[in-house]
Amino acid sequence: MKKFLVAIPVAALFLASCGGGSNDHALEEILDTMEEFDAATNSFADGNASDGEQYFFGVQAEVIEIDVKMAEIEELDIMDAPEEEINAMIDSAFASMASARKAMALYESKNWALKDELNELTHEWFDGVVDLLNDYLKDLAEPLSRPEDTWTDEEFELYEEFYYAREDFYAGIDTEWVEFQYEYGDAHGIVFGDESIDVDALVEQDMAANESN
Repeated sequence: MKKFLVAIPVAALFLASCGGGSNDHALEEILDTMEEFDAATNSFADGNASDGEQYFFGVQAEVIEIDVKMAEIEELDIMDAPEEEINAMIDSAFASMASARKAMALYESKNWALKDELNELTHEWFDGVVDLLNDYLKDLAEPLSRPEDTWTDEEFELYEEFYYAREDFYAGIDTEWVEFQYEYGDAHGIVFGDESIDVDALVEQDMAANESN
């Protein structure tokens, strides 16, 4: 997913996480550092969303966090990173989805417009990621850690199946989730800007942080 939308103004949930200031400054802080992005996610997970707008940005933050992890698995593949690192990222994606589902359950009693539709799409999005992890990436972790010229025919076949399953995921539920942002925004008076959140930049920052630890 590459088209998470930037809204104007940024939800108060994010403003609190960034320590206040102008909307533009808060947005820059979120997009420029994984630390601030994580703070926004944690704020939502603590039950701090008080309206449908804040709820949306909390859910969006959770989805982006998982999308970043999936992109990092691809980067680890390119690097032929150790199997242990790839498995650790897979486990982290599972943990993030469990945490996101738990956070969303905190708001079960809220009757905000289109919340149920957002929840249904988001859980379906999570389910799609779970299928990619369970059906393909868990078994591919070891081959991904090696150069392709060491792969067996069976490993190439499994990766090809993963490739098409991933394409179906992004063309299907991922696209539905992205497009639903506009519908949900209209119901809550959220005005989106022309820019999208740079997931690739978040991936680079998170991987750099992991390397320094």
